Amino acid sequence: MSGNVMHDSPTEFLHDVASEDGRCVAQSVIPVGDGSYRCACSCGRWDIIAPGRAEGLRLARVHTDTEV
Repeated sequence: MSGNVMHDSPTEFLHDVASEDGRCVAQSVIPVGDGSYRCACSCGRWDIIAPGRAEGLRLARVHTDTEV
């Protein structure tokens, strides 16, 4: 990975994430459609439903121990 996700193509990014073997290198916060967000991590050990986007992002930071 180049170190800057904005410069990686989606294919390069996904290939790099897949090769990390259970590490917390990518998190997703995706709208479900009912106002909630499904949140998950590339480690495969974190998958939750958050009531909103901001809370999903906060919980992702808590999961990766990067909360400020």
